[in-house]
Amino acid sequence: MEKKYSRRNLFKKVFLRREESQDPLFEKYKRKNYGLRRYQSIEANAETNRIGNITSGLTPYSGAWNTASVLHLLRRTQFGFKFSDVNGLEQSGLNSSVNSLLTIPNTVPNPPVNYYQNVFADEGNIPYGSDWTQHAFNSNSIGNTTNIYRITGLSAWNLGQGLNQQLNIKEKMTWFWYHLIPIDFNTVRVSQNIYCGSNSARISHEYIQNFRNNGLGNFKALIRNVATQPAMMYYLNNQANTSSAPDENFAREIMELFTLGKDPLSQFTEADVIAAAKILTGWRVQNLNTHPTTTSFVATQHDTSNKTFSAFFNNTTITNNGSAELDAFIDLIFSKSQVVSEYICRRLYRYFVYYDIDANIEANVIVPLAQYFVANNWEIAPVLDKLFKSQHFYDMANYGVYIKSPFDLILGSMRTFNLNYNVSDATNHHAQYYVWAAINTNFLVPIDQSMGNMPNVAGWPAYYQNPNFHEYWINSNTVQKRAAFIDAIFNGFNLNFNGLTTRIEVDVIAWVSQFSGTTIADPDALVNECVKYLLPVDISATAKTNLKVQNLLSNQVQNYYWSDAWNNYIGNPSNNGFKNIVKSRLKSLLVSITQLSEYQLM
Repeated sequence: MEKKYSRRNLFKKVFLRREESQDPLFEKYKRKNYGLRRYQSIEANAETNRIGNITSGLTPYSGAWNTASVLHLLRRTQFGFKFSDVNGLEQSGLNSSVNSLLTIPNTVPNPPVNYYQNVFADEGNIPYGSDWTQHAFNSNSIGNTTNIYRITGLSAWNLGQGLNQQLNIKEKMTWFWYHLIPIDFNTVRVSQNIYCGSNSARISHEYIQNFRNNGLGNFKALIRNVATQPAMMYYLNNQANTSSAPDENFAREIMELFTLGKDPLSQFTEADVIAAAKILTGWRVQNLNTHPTTTSFVATQHDTSNKTFSAFFNNTTITNNGSAELDAFIDLIFSKSQVVSEYICRRLYRYFVYYDIDANIEANVIVPLAQYFVANNWEIAPVLDKLFKSQHFYDMANYGVYIKSPFDLILGSMRTFNLNYNVSDATNHHAQYYVWAAINTNFLVPIDQSMGNMPNVAGWPAYYQNPNFHEYWINSNTVQKRAAFIDAIFNGFNLNFNGLTTRIEVDVIAWVSQFSGTTIADPDALVNECVKYLLPVDISATAKTNLKVQNLLSNQVQNYYWSDAWNNYIGNPSNNGFKNIVKSRLKSLLVSITQLSEYQLM
């Protein structure tokens, strides 16, 4: 019989893989079993298997629609959750909830602005607080420093969009596409064009906005758009691809990473890469120093030979036809409909559900979902609708098994605990952007994920790298930083920028006050509700009792030690003594729960 790890031992092995020394931090973790999933020997780099036959598929979910299922849906489609959203969706029912999450309003967010004027005057004379996304530097002699500030601001602004997301899947989908078809902001900035150093922030913003605006749209159209997006032209160097000096970077990645993948059915050849590179010659960004920046076809740079592909593409020849060859090539890729659809559905599954795709999941989820994708003419929204309404999505095997990405942990915690990520004066753009940038720099960068910073063209390894996948988020360094973040938001700290102080601290009394007064006064009920909302899986009755006794009862045994303390506070909330007692105990309780390794899961 396969060895089944306890959650405690699993996290020791996951967090400390490749490390030889033990870490005292792990003494804080108390675990239960993983339920319907099990891990084989992680030391042998074996993939995750599931216990028994998990045969759930895409049949519409007919089970209970309750707080747990709503939270599961929100954790996978949002960064964290808002308490009011949970209650609203629970009352709405499954179908209405999914429909609302997949309905994205046409409202355009306020654009990134000049927040840096007090530190460095914008070289293009864009006023403080004004939109810079339509401003181009037409000379390479100025704008380089301004562009660096704009890039930093763009990363901060994107983080702000995630923190202030509405109740829909827009932001989670934006970052799905960005990790699948990425650019790196700094790589674009230093690419080979005299104007990139001063204009890259603008085209990087346009690139991300393409995903934000079309995240649930047509995948084939998205790929065609990406193929000539100025930022991608520089990132994968198709800008330098000519008939006399072919560059195969984008030709290779559009097939290997963006559409066909490297799964067994994907059998494109090196000759196909060469032929594709020839097709892609001649496309040029010619007006980077003006707005709007466009990519156009320059016939004199194009390879005019006929391009013949391998047997994988039925030996198809795309004859010399100028700019029309690109559309013919996109059509050729999508003619391999089974390969493309199954690859994208696997990537969606590994982003929204779990990374282990065994034979059952392939047959019962991936294959029929891919067929549905093709039948819906490459539209993404129907695919997600079917997945999020399926029996498989709500299978208990998929609860509490996925290690949170840094985005899910940091942004999710800040949203869940209603932290002050927006400054008190909305016109103080300097303070606002610096607050967002501090979150990005101080918390996200140290745990290996930040907006606009991509390790390579394949994206973040946790979403694709076999066999460890999401375990890549965790090592002995990042686990310390994750725990330090939890401590920081409960202990509280100030961010002081431009004369404005923003206090980042969980208001523990306000947070539990979202529950009913009866629930809060009963320590057993309060612990149960906190666990239900903060952890993706339940913990044992013994663990809950320990949480109650050690935190709410201050190691006493009678429930009235908490009930009396809470009632005293409610009866006289201005009494600092009463307030400090309940605040201290609630803080201790919430810190204890969020330092459990279950909190690192979703």
